[in-house]
Amino acid sequence: MRLSAPLFQRLLRYLFLLAACVALVACTTAPIAANQTLTGHEGAVVVKLITNSVGENDPAETLSALHLERVLGPGEKQTGRDLVTLVRTRQSTYTTAVFSGMVIPGRYVIKNAMGGLGNTTYTFPIDAKFGSFDVVQGEVTLLGTLLVQPRMGTRFFVAYVPPEEELRKTFETLYPALADQTRGRATHGFVPTLDLERRAALSSESKRRASLWNGLEQTADGEFMAGAKLGKVLWKKAGATRWRELDVGSWREVLSVRPYRGGLLAAGEEGLLRLSMDEGLSWRQMVPPEDGLIQLAQPMSDGSVVVFSRRDRLWSAYVSQDLDAGKWRKVGEFAETQSINVPWKRTMVVSLPNAAGVMMPNGDLHMSDGKSITRVSNGQSTIDVSALPDGTLVSQTMLITKTTLLSTDAGKTWSDLNTSRFVLAIAFKDTKTAYAVSAIAPNVMPGPLGLMTTRDGGKSWSHTGVSPGLTGPYAVRQMMVDRSDGSLLAFLPDNAIVRSSDEGKSWRIVKDD
Repeated sequence: MRLSAPLFQRLLRYLFLLAACVALVACTTAPIAANQTLTGHEGAVVVKLITNSVGENDPAETLSALHLERVLGPGEKQTGRDLVTLVRTRQSTYTTAVFSGMVIPGRYVIKNAMGGLGNTTYTFPIDAKFGSFDVVQGEVTLLGTLLVQPRMGTRFFVAYVPPEEELRKTFETLYPALADQTRGRATHGFVPTLDLERRAALSSESKRRASLWNGLEQTADGEFMAGAKLGKVLWKKAGATRWRELDVGSWREVLSVRPYRGGLLAAGEEGLLRLSMDEGLSWRQMVPPEDGLIQLAQPMSDGSVVVFSRRDRLWSAYVSQDLDAGKWRKVGEFAETQSINVPWKRTMVVSLPNAAGVMMPNGDLHMSDGKSITRVSNGQSTIDVSALPDGTLVSQTMLITKTTLLSTDAGKTWSDLNTSRFVLAIAFKDTKTAYAVSAIAPNVMPGPLGLMTTRDGGKSWSHTGVSPGLTGPYAVRQMMVDRSDGSLLAFLPDNAIVRSSDEGKSWRIVKDD
């Protein structure tokens, strides 16, 4: 086959344009490895990014690449070497990401952060909002922490935390060889500007907005506690009416909070394990068993503490008989498992008087009493798990449809209550009495939602009230029965909590931002 001259010319132009595009494609640099050091021809860049989103499916949670662009001098033309892409590492975190890479020396700006879910690509245009920074041959540029704060719709703002002790600890933990090589050398950061100072001042506002509560737990006398991103704890003292937000003095995400020897024990990402004995006024860092993601630190009835921690995709269980001494014994380990039905779902925790465990999204439940680990499964994709005072486990699952399972033998066997697939949130007072925000008269479509009540273990349901959602019937994240007085609590978006003492006929705001 012979090509005509015009066709041949068009083909040459196409190949030329293709080659030009390839040349302009950003250079993606691999994350720095634990044993990697500088070769003498480049500098190292490390930056942490926290997305303070309102839910697990928020586009901000998908951000996986930071695009850097070198600042060109007069007369310079941009090439592919001037565009650098850093990719994230989440070794001991859920959504907090550390971006790192070896980069050619020069002055750079951050252009945008990008992520994707399925066929959708999300771009957060940072566009040099933090100014520029220098990458110096043989040295480290430690930029600090960027806080992406989504707002209504597609709006967001980006706050800034300058390099501090936690980031330096992250750097030394993830990149020990590089940290040893560059110890004593100059460290670089963003060039100081008034705009950078303004973004640093916004960090407190971002922390105030953190309200996606992790591991909500209560005691028999009505003490409530939970953790959140950016080092926050939600706490209500037994017998009190005021809900308080505490700061553990960290930017790390708090994943569990438990009462411990008259105080509060908070655990979270990157080895966060802190104890307060003065109602949250001050916190003391305890020695963790490892610098992993501590999903749960559970005090046991014998005074010991059981910890479940993850590094990469490997979970480990530890026990300590003396938390003050920082001595830990490894109980065992197991691999993380996920569910293709709910790929976004995190691992969940559950606590019993003499055992604690983590529930994987695929229904695998790993429990430990501090002596060994047992594995059981409900066989279904799981979106929530909790324990009643008598030790009954309650699990919300999804297989073909959404339903609720109960187990009275620590997860060995499960019974299906066949709750409606339209259940939005459910709370159990005991094995017989439960409340659900659900369709009042479901058919093919859900129809209106209300507060539904069962007193016979889910065999029948009656419409006793309205949905607690303030901005709409679907605006409900979680419900719990207050064990101190039997009233119903609903945890809503925008950091609101409402209470009902008449099975949903009326709701009263008890916490609003």
